[in-house]
Amino acid sequence: MKRSAIDCLRRAALSTRANSGLVLLALLQSFLFTLLFVVSLLPLVAVLGGMALLSSEWTVGAVEDWLAGLESGASLPGLVPVLLALLASMLVGLLAVVVWGWFQGGMLGVLVAAERQAPSGAENRAGAWRWFRTFTLRDFSGWAGRYMWRFFWFFHLTATVCLLLVLAGTLIAFAVGVGYQTWGASAAYGIGCGASLPLLFASVVYVLWNLTALPAVALPESGTAKGARLGLRLVGRRPGAVLLVFLAFFVFSMVAWIGISVVQMGAGLLVPDDTLSWALVYVLFSLVQWLASSLLSVYGNAAYASLVVAEAGEASR
Repeated sequence: MKRSAIDCLRRAALSTRANSGLVLLALLQSFLFTLLFVVSLLPLVAVLGGMALLSSEWTVGAVEDWLAGLESGASLPGLVPVLLALLASMLVGLLAVVVWGWFQGGMLGVLVAAERQAPSGAENRAGAWRWFRTFTLRDFSGWAGRYMWRFFWFFHLTATVCLLLVLAGTLIAFAVGVGYQTWGASAAYGIGCGASLPLLFASVVYVLWNLTALPAVALPESGTAKGARLGLRLVGRRPGAVLLVFLAFFVFSMVAWIGISVVQMGAGLLVPDDTLSWALVYVLFSLVQWLASSLLSVYGNAAYASLVVAEAGEASR
């Protein structure tokens, strides 16, 4: 069943309104994942002597001295402490991914269920948003527990593909350098342009595939591999719709960022010139930015869920 990008965006707005509780859960997900990611870095930083920076004056020179000590090997500890710190960092990092997968499973499960519940053309009916109402904490937890490991492995799949793209970019940069040294600037330019265009195309496909595969993984009869394949097929089958949804999401994100930044600058001119006032303004607008990011995240996922459910034949008739 074909569904236009505009219809997907309209249905996403209704689904986001009907399941607005997901916005706060997305904010909590972002906070917990960021916190656990930062904590995962602390064991290695502590073992390598980085914690001493916290007890000294935080300057660029102090950081440079610490990095110089690592480079020279003067401050490197033994192998066992480094391995234990690396193990601790990996365990906390895996916990961060599990938390991300749990929240992602709950949110995408609710949004996919909303799309399956709302009939085709519901966006044109009176009280349309009520057709999309599926969110409860109990259902959210149920979807989260059911799909957590799907998204755990999907995270690692997308991270692996991203690393391969970064490796390809590094090899291209190396080839450009070798070409310049061997054949001159013209050859380096040709190598760079010839190899960068396919890499740029692959990077765009990667972004669109990632966004489309997320709701595909949360389809009832899907899974990590099946959802990833479905997402890639949809990018190839409906590239215009997938790209238009992404562009709309990008424009909305830029408008929100510019609007919040302008208001923050205006507030900065009005508050008293002291550290506490500036700190309060910074914290307040950081929360506003996180909340706006969470709202847009739910909206974007809802839009792609609408497209995926329709294309997969899961929509209600």
